[in-house]
Amino acid sequence: MASRNARDLHYGGGMRLARTSLLPCSMARLAPELAKPMLLNWVSWPMLHFVAVDPPALPERFATGRYRVRLMLGMVLPIGEHTLDLQTAPGSGPGRVWHDAGHSDLIKVWDHQIRLEDYFGMTRYTDVVEVHAGPLTALAWLFAYAFYTHRQRRLNRLVASGFAY
Repeated sequence: MASRNARDLHYGGGMRLARTSLLPCSMARLAPELAKPMLLNWVSWPMLHFVAVDPPALPERFATGRYRVRLMLGMVLPIGEHTLDLQTAPGSGPGRVWHDAGHSDLIKVWDHQIRLEDYFGMTRYTDVVEVHAGPLTALAWLFAYAFYTHRQRRLNRLVASGFAY
């Protein structure tokens, strides 16, 4: 059911990636689920796990604001802290539900947007990610490519199961 593509563009010293999947649910059903930290960890597992640092516990639902998390690779190897900076995108409408202007010590820009489009009662889901990490940019982009491929595969399974976490 998933349709995927990837594009990489050099973008102002960084690199950009877009991954798209067709999900078997409506935008109205998907959008509220995307605000759950539980979904973030479910679709990221076992590649990454996000552990709350500040605030000390993640809320039941994300809201705009900053969340500092410790990233765990494979649930066992700490790979540093990351700041999720959740914002309302200017001019955002029903098609753009998430904008994370994230960053960490190694990756100065990890800008992630989720875009949703209605597609005959299903949802065309797109992750658009821009990374700037100086000399590590290409490596960060390769990780992003693998991560968002994995994440969309897991999201498709979760949607198909009726969000049975």
